[in-house]
Amino acid sequence: MANWKKIMATALVGTLALQLGGCGGGEPQSDEIEEIKVEVVGEEAAEEEPEILSDLKTTITWWTYPIFVQEEGQEDGTYEQQLIQEFNKKYPNITVELRMLDYTDGPNQVQSLIEADGGEFPNVLLDGPGRISSYAKAGVLADISDMFTEEVTSDMVSEGILSACRNGDAYVMYPLSGSNYVMAFNRYMIEGSGAIELMNREGACTWTTEAFEQVLERLNASGFNNGMLYCSGIAGDYATRSFITNLYDGSLMNEDMTAYTMDSEANRQALNKIKEWMEKGWILNGSGFSGADAVASFVSGENSYCLLWSLPQALSNAEALVENGVEVVVMPYPSADGVPSLEYMLNGFCIFENGDADKLQASRYLVDFLCNDESVAAENVVRSGAFPVRASMGDVYEGNTEAQLYEALMPYSGTYYNKVDGFEEMRVYWYQMEAEILNEEYSVEDATSSFVEYANRTLEQEEKEEE
Repeated sequence: MANWKKIMATALVGTLALQLGGCGGGEPQSDEIEEIKVEVVGEEAAEEEPEILSDLKTTITWWTYPIFVQEEGQEDGTYEQQLIQEFNKKYPNITVELRMLDYTDGPNQVQSLIEADGGEFPNVLLDGPGRISSYAKAGVLADISDMFTEEVTSDMVSEGILSACRNGDAYVMYPLSGSNYVMAFNRYMIEGSGAIELMNREGACTWTTEAFEQVLERLNASGFNNGMLYCSGIAGDYATRSFITNLYDGSLMNEDMTAYTMDSEANRQALNKIKEWMEKGWILNGSGFSGADAVASFVSGENSYCLLWSLPQALSNAEALVENGVEVVVMPYPSADGVPSLEYMLNGFCIFENGDADKLQASRYLVDFLCNDESVAAENVVRSGAFPVRASMGDVYEGNTEAQLYEALMPYSGTYYNKVDGFEEMRVYWYQMEAEILNEEYSVEDATSSFVEYANRTLEQEEKEEE
């Protein structure tokens, strides 16, 4: 922060350089892991005292998960407390009480307050759209539409992100950072087969289904083992959804997300094409394998590509990738028109409605400070291990071509399906549909029709429960 000694946000970003062979090629990896440090804060020299922006006096609570990476050796919450200190230089009379949550019990703590119908909610919560949307539907969140000025909405990198922040017509989540889900290729294999010359290596590296098909053909002709379409378990389904629906510019749901559309001509064309590739051996039948299995096969160097990849995957498997000599080339999912619609993770803030005007205003001040203040916003994005949702923030990973690929893909963030009513129940039917097609238990037409029938019932069930 502005008056701190130079704080280096390494953590996730440092490991990012490890294995994400981004656009523009790059040198083959060495056996050593180079830590990339991103300097986001100012100079050591003394700075002018910050302007006091409000004399509002109140106390608010900020609940958060361990989203921000700490300096080495520091406990969770250390960085957050430093942020509060910086906030208090501009808002000296607003006391912010911090509470760190864990992912095991944190959601239950909030849900128990909702069910208690009268519990004391936090004022500010840092979380993702899925849970935040459920809190909005329970009627406990404040409408923060006033924070989405023309300046903010026009600066957002994707309309999909704006949509993810809404509950109906009201904005209930203010976004900080996000990261897209992608697929990964083994550099040795795509270079050895000559397939890399068919892959766009400029900008966001977007490419067409036609080019992807040619890549599969070359990989197979060169004797390299292909990747798999998996459908066991439930985790990682976002990757297979993105892969299938993008192939011929289909979608999981209609535009207003009131009905599922997997029985569309575009989606059926994609699934029939996958069956064709499978018959040729260009993609493996992974009906007995999970997403974790697909990742493990790729990380071990067995498979030439993996449909399930993201920043967390790169980080958690960094050491194993080095040990196995696998250098990753990240690509977005191919699409017929070369313009993908990607699923993604999103970090953002919501404000709980407690009827106290001063606390609500103070909460808005805190959220605005954490997301937009030039003294902390960029570092907050980096420490979240993700990428800016505001175009004006610029390149927070300057010089890191690997990270810049993820950043370049942010404008392709599509519809955020996870907040749809009955989404968890739908996920079960998704993998069932895949298995039915891969194992030729049903035709593409029958399997997609059945999926739509059952998936739409999950929407209807949620509506009945709300009544």
